[in-house]
Amino acid sequence: MSEPEVQLDKPPIRRLFDKAFGGASSRVFRGMATLALGSGFARLIGVASIPLLTRLYSPEDFGVLAVFTAIVSLLAPIVTLRYVLAMPLPYRDGVAINLVALSLLLMACSTGLMAIALWWLAPPVVGYFSVEALLPWWWLILVGVVAAAGYELLTYWAMRERNYKVIATTKVWQSAAGSIVKIGLGFLALKPAGLLLGQVVAQGGGVGVLWRSFAKSLRANWKHVRLSIMRKVAWRYRGFAQYRVPSQFLLVFSSQAPLLFMALLFDADTTGQLALAIMAVTLPVALLGRTTAKAFYAEASKLGSKQPLAVRAMLLDVLKRLALLAVAPALLLIFFGAELFPLVFGETWDLAGAFASSLATFMLFQFLQTPAAHVFYIFDGQRPLLLLNIQRTLLIVAIFGVTHMLEWSAVAAIWCYSLVLSVHYALSIVYAVRFIPNKAKS
Repeated sequence: MSEPEVQLDKPPIRRLFDKAFGGASSRVFRGMATLALGSGFARLIGVASIPLLTRLYSPEDFGVLAVFTAIVSLLAPIVTLRYVLAMPLPYRDGVAINLVALSLLLMACSTGLMAIALWWLAPPVVGYFSVEALLPWWWLILVGVVAAAGYELLTYWAMRERNYKVIATTKVWQSAAGSIVKIGLGFLALKPAGLLLGQVVAQGGGVGVLWRSFAKSLRANWKHVRLSIMRKVAWRYRGFAQYRVPSQFLLVFSSQAPLLFMALLFDADTTGQLALAIMAVTLPVALLGRTTAKAFYAEASKLGSKQPLAVRAMLLDVLKRLALLAVAPALLLIFFGAELFPLVFGETWDLAGAFASSLATFMLFQFLQTPAAHVFYIFDGQRPLLLLNIQRTLLIVAIFGVTHMLEWSAVAAIWCYSLVLSVHYALSIVYAVRFIPNKAKS
């Protein structure tokens, strides 16, 4: 009789928490909740600073930042050939430390080659994207790549040690520090360098905190580093270099392509307007969509291929709930985005409001597709997922190719982009649902 009484003595919130996060998967859910909380706070800090930043910096400055961020985002995953993703997999730390050494060696070689390439190619590339203000700061691209790749490497070591709290802490710290740098240098009229330096801090500023947290374990295991073992782990996990690198590149390219093509076809001012619109419109995806996707992946993975019908039912329920959650913000942007943006961000951002109105439909379907894409991981669909990424990339290239040939306006181009990608994401969701088999594998 004592056990029920103890349960009744617990506060309702505590009983609800135990029910939701208790059991055999408690470590997974607690880690996920910690990471989601850190990411959420980090995003909110960044969003809260935007209305002030849009009054300190011009749309052209944001255009320079958009091109800079796109280049860094494309290059950073390549420098380690994605071997960092394999770091949590080896059973022994002595093997995992060789993946760290391999990643560091690849990072050093890759950034050296990038430095030579940027030294020669920066002037024509910067001129091609109409962001000449980036030219004096081209070396920050290398700093940003090294910072982002180094942070990712140490993050995966932290995941190996299941220290989710320090990852969440660094995300919040990076966002706050990056916003402070951007605002402070903006008041000092250091433009656009303030945005660029702040972005570097926001992407890799947590390296020092992570190093202090794991320096002891990394040094203790460094004695196991051998060139022969590095060769073996490189071969053992070669699939990350063969498949994850092109897939990750296409994924990042498809997300950054609208900004790059806008810089190619129009000017830095228009690119900056689009950058702000994308940042605001995709906020629900960043805050809720990815967190929900991780939760769905964690739950559905436990069912796996043995209970495909249960996975399908779970996915359909998640999609229904997300649709109810996202419809209202999408309608708000469609009908009032053009009026809201100048009011919130300043008078110079009216074009961003027009872009946001056209992107609202795209945001809705991208929001729904985020958890649906994880179905392919559960049922060994890496190849179909790669083909979907290729298809999306080709569609984006075709849209902006037509824009150039027909000399469409920037708003018309984004309307076309939004509608075509909405159809693509909608069909991808249907494909994901149908990809789930009707019976369990033997």
